[in-house]
Amino acid sequence: MKKKKFILREFGYDLADNISNFVGSWPFIIVQSIILTIWVIVNVKGLASFDPYPFILLNLFLSFQAAYATPMILMSSNRQAEMDRKRIEKDTSIEKETNKLAKETVAIIDKINKTLKQHDLYSEELSSIKAKIEELKNNDRYIIDLLEKKKHKPNDNKEI
Repeated sequence: MKKKKFILREFGYDLADNISNFVGSWPFIIVQSIILTIWVIVNVKGLASFDPYPFILLNLFLSFQAAYATPMILMSSNRQAEMDRKRIEKDTSIEKETNKLAKETVAIIDKINKTLKQHDLYSEELSSIKAKIEELKNNDRYIIDLLEKKKHKPNDNKEI
């Protein structure tokens, strides 16, 4: 039963949309203008006298058309407004999620930059330590060389 109501409701909305689209189109305005012009000419010239000058029948038809077209246009307009509201809600939700992801991405990039700066700092410190180790090795070699030379030289300081 609910499905049947839904189908009828959708059919009504679709019908209202189609009528609104047609009534608001140039082809409708042109065709209606041609029909009204022919109606007036035929009745004024006396070619037919089914609706003489005050055109009461024509006014009745136009009132009938307006009475049915107006609510359908309003239904279509309300439906479009509802669709626009849902689209705006969806866009807002997507925008919020996008902002959240952007903030998370910025935080991750900041962490990466901080890590890279620390890495650069550690690399500089490591290079400095390596240079000091090399310097100490060179000093050790120098001292060892001096000790070796001293060991092989005869001792000038003899005890007497």
